Amino acid sequence: MRRSVALLLLLAFACPARAQDVALQPEWSEIETVTVRAQPGPALWHLTRGNSEVWVLGQVWPMPKGLTWNSDVLADVMDGAREVLSPPRPAINFIDIAWFLLWHGGKLSLPRGQNLESQLPDDLRQRFLAAREAVKGDPDDYATDIPIRAAVRLQQDFMKAFNFEGGEPRGRIGDIARARKVERRAVIRFEAMDVARDLLKLTPEQQRQCLSQAVDDALWASEHAAPAARAWAVGNVKAMKAHYAESRLMNCAIGTVTRAAAIEARNVAETVSAIDGALKKPGKTIAVVNLGPLLRKGGVLEKLAAMGVTVQAPAEG
Repeated sequence: MRRSVALLLLLAFACPARAQDVALQPEWSEIETVTVRAQPGPALWHLTRGNSEVWVLGQVWPMPKGLTWNSDVLADVMDGAREVLSPPRPAINFIDIAWFLLWHGGKLSLPRGQNLESQLPDDLRQRFLAAREAVKGDPDDYATDIPIRAAVRLQQDFMKAFNFEGGEPRGRIGDIARARKVERRAVIRFEAMDVARDLLKLTPEQQRQCLSQAVDDALWASEHAAPAARAWAVGNVKAMKAHYAESRLMNCAIGTVTRAAAIEARNVAETVSAIDGALKKPGKTIAVVNLGPLLRKGGVLEKLAAMGVTVQAPAEG
């Protein structure tokens, strides 16, 4: 149960999305960049202003366990760096989670005698059953879930069924930074408990809408998440874009929970601010930014380019 609540909290940061109702794939930005030939390995964007530089690693998530990628590319550019800027992270206090479970854990299940499938409209029920089968979910596990809990469970079962993990490439990036004695810090750490409480206040209809979005996520990820990760490993930006998707479940949360929308907007703003701040100091910084916020229209790179930052991008072919 603790894991399920933690995942509920992570809705506000793991898969950033935009607040409007959009298709799974982002609308990519079309900023002018200088294209550079990259070494084999994950794609890096090179940002410069004066005598300052930031190397940005565009990250897709999650990753298949055991995915092989050439970390030497990142290790080379990290030599002599001032710090590594990591994506926004929630400040999850496990004591708070324990209290949350004590007071709200029962709200993750339907009242006695009620069943999830019987409460879904015909179209959603059929799509939900297809998604549950795609992620090899056990029907008994979902039987008495409220819709928002079932939405999160689809993500959990996807990770398990397709042998994905949530800790990479963050773990390997951390290893490289420690070996080179480069400090790491998240661009912002934010509170998420209020978002979790607000998600549980959604009406049954709002929760069913979010479950519908989670079904889209699961069906898309079962076909595209592994190709996106493999494309990331070799720096194939064109293929990454073709297989990458923003989370519609997170999009639903942003559209219905005011606090979630505020967190998402602040996360993008803080990422831009942190990179802009690094470019005001001499030397080199590394930044890790999720691919959607990095490259989508109105995203981090587009905002920085508008501020006069020179952007060198890897070739997309």
